[in-house]
Amino acid sequence: MSSVSNKYITNQEAVPIIESDIFSGHEDNRFALGVFSPEETTSYTRDSILQAYLRLRANVYIDQTGMLEGDLKRHDGTELDENDERSTHLVLIENKIGRVAVFACMRLIQKTLGYESPLPIEEFFPEAFSTPAPLNSVEVSRFISRHDSVGISLITQRDLMTAGLAHVLDNNLGPVFGVVEPAFEKGLEAMKLPMNRIAEPKLVPEYNDENLGFEVDAHEFKRRIGEAAVKRMTIPVGSFAYWGKVLKSSGN
Repeated sequence: MSSVSNKYITNQEAVPIIESDIFSGHEDNRFALGVFSPEETTSYTRDSILQAYLRLRANVYIDQTGMLEGDLKRHDGTELDENDERSTHLVLIENKIGRVAVFACMRLIQKTLGYESPLPIEEFFPEAFSTPAPLNSVEVSRFISRHDSVGISLITQRDLMTAGLAHVLDNNLGPVFGVVEPAFEKGLEAMKLPMNRIAEPKLVPEYNDENLGFEVDAHEFKRRIGEAAVKRMTIPVGSFAYWGKVLKSSGN
């Protein structure tokens, strides 16, 4: 997960804006959150929401924060790795009236039958696991929110996390793990995310920075934010949730 920022690359520059009809029938809604399968994501098409999502990942993790090496950017400006084929992908989109901005995202890496290889956190922090993480374990990854409004960015981080944990609960997954920079840990705690640090900060070469490992109590998170909030963000794979009112300029 990313919190640092290259001041020479603005959030506006990092966020892909594309033509899309994703708000067709929902023209007055400002935001949409889509949940995508591994198959949909790894077979993305040109000029699609998913390609824009993978470009957002490259723009933030490679260009803006330098957490990933530059040679990991693919020929079309996207970033994809071996964990994407075992992840559920959540993508947050803003309606720009005829165009859309893909500005926030998260993936849930799942350790399941057929994909039993260790989660990244197990490889980064082997000292935290006396036994391997069990099947159905999940790691929150590529957690990004890049909006010019700090307030909206904070709200959408909470929406993403709520939707991710709603997916975990709805599919009987868990335990839930994550890897973050120490500075970002406080931001997650401010979202009322019940976290238990399981690995102390150390340099993680794969992310070119110091990171720590944690576990999330999904059921306690649901208790803290309420069942209604979780139900609102329980979005089946392959579908979207819409909310908010679109901002229209005075000239419209």
